[in-house]
Amino acid sequence: MNDYIKSAIHYIGSVLNYNPNIKPLDDDKLAHIPNAVSACFHFYSGEILKNPVVFAYQKEDTDFSPAKLQKQMQVVEQRTGMTVIALLDNVASYNLQRLVIQQVNFIIPQKQMFLPSLLLELKKPRTIGKDLNSQMPPIAQCILLYHLKETSLNGKSIQDLMNLFSVSYANVNRAVRWLNTQKLVSAKGNKKKQLVFKIGKKALWKAALPMFVNPVKKTVFTDEEISNAMKSGINALSEYSMINEERHFHYAISKEAYKTLHIHTDKNYGSNVIEIWRYNPKLLSQTKIVDQLSLYLSLKDNEDERIQIELENMINKIQWLGE
Repeated sequence: MNDYIKSAIHYIGSVLNYNPNIKPLDDDKLAHIPNAVSACFHFYSGEILKNPVVFAYQKEDTDFSPAKLQKQMQVVEQRTGMTVIALLDNVASYNLQRLVIQQVNFIIPQKQMFLPSLLLELKKPRTIGKDLNSQMPPIAQCILLYHLKETSLNGKSIQDLMNLFSVSYANVNRAVRWLNTQKLVSAKGNKKKQLVFKIGKKALWKAALPMFVNPVKKTVFTDEEISNAMKSGINALSEYSMINEERHFHYAISKEAYKTLHIHTDKNYGSNVIEIWRYNPKLLSQTKIVDQLSLYLSLKDNEDERIQIELENMINKIQWLGE
């Protein structure tokens, strides 16, 4: 008896609190099943809630549509006089719906049990947002910062955000769902979801501020200069405030762009600093200087009092804070 059948036994027992007593189907029952069908399945006998059943486990080199599987299960049921249940492994979501429509009895261990012949259906409870991390996703942060500083994203669709940030549907959808769970934005519509910002920008900034993460994922050093990176750190703050610029260069670059650099870097030593960001800093600035909001998030934990004063001055000058 292979591991998959053992998994099925464990699943049935854990869900129904009942030992299904699965064993290979008796030869006399097996002899009544046409060879064309028996060659495609491993058959086992057992019980479900005191009802004798046949479990049909599809062999690895066979594959059937839900409609054909339903016909084959009918043949086995007619020949054995027992309810037949298909033991399935990986099933595409669209085929699950077809199996239900065809009224095929099936069990997918650890996931779903659909037995219309026995008037029984059990599914693994779905945890909404299980795939969402507690930390704000980088694209979610981009969405909020872009809306706050660049252009309003109110009414924009998932497709609009995909095009704007050059990321996949999955990443944008996950980001919007995360923002929705945190009540920072709402998603209106079914097939074509649109963003709805229910609070003003000043209130949104304050609400999101504890959730924002430092855009700098990693820092390395180099003695070389980089032409296609953006100015960041204290040097960027000097562009927005009265603080003096530092002598060495401070760069911000996306992890994708960093991989294309053909320069020597070191984890600890070098004249210039390279910040590898969680998102592309160029998404939020039209200049060669990182945007004020991302800059604030990258420096807000700096212990230098002068830097903290200039950061606050920089943020307070942003017009939307006057809302």
